[in-house]
Amino acid sequence: MYEATVIVPTRNEEEVIGKVLRKLKKLGRNYEIIVVDKSEDSTPEICKRFGVRVIRQRSSGKGNAMKLGARLAKSNFLVFIDGDDTYPVKVIPKMLKILKRERKVMVCGSRLLGKWESNFSHKIVNKILSSFFSVLYSKTTDLLTGLRAIRKEDFFSLRLESKGFEIETEMHIKASKRGIKIIEIPITYKKRAGKKKYSVIRDTIKILKLLFLSVFR
Repeated sequence: MYEATVIVPTRNEEEVIGKVLRKLKKLGRNYEIIVVDKSEDSTPEICKRFGVRVIRQRSSGKGNAMKLGARLAKSNFLVFIDGDDTYPVKVIPKMLKILKRERKVMVCGSRLLGKWESNFSHKIVNKILSSFFSVLYSKTTDLLTGLRAIRKEDFFSLRLESKGFEIETEMHIKASKRGIKIIEIPITYKKRAGKKKYSVIRDTIKILKLLFLSVFR
């Protein structure tokens, strides 16, 4: 049994995925690494060179990739991290330590509690959305973080439906409603190489809609 399964959703990350996997490999053999890939570039070929499990995603969307990876995970502890080398791999053992110490928790890396070196407009949008969430549900500083750790049983208890980027918001909402405590730790968020996949207008509208409609569910 692996200590944890690290799930990495990827789409056209050939510039940086090697760096991410090199760092993940340093965590040790007790970590299962699953890359769920929807790329048109050489990302899957690079991943295979590192000897990690690569699952080609037939559907589209980050949410679908995360759910697929969770279904295939061999560990009881799941870690989700983006494949763009913006999140710090080195904090994963700390997140797992918290996860194993407490029951019914989701541990999240908060960029707002730490250092944000990436796109400033995305930071402002995240602050606004996190403020809405804090008013409607429970206190959070980073609603949209792509670095999360959660027990597999708790992940599936959320019965997540989101297909795209709004899955992080749905995880926060359902965790808050179902008594899963959200624990945040400060992280440094680096500027990514290449094009951002989050659409400020389209994806923010989806998230706002989910935030307000879920109040009444």
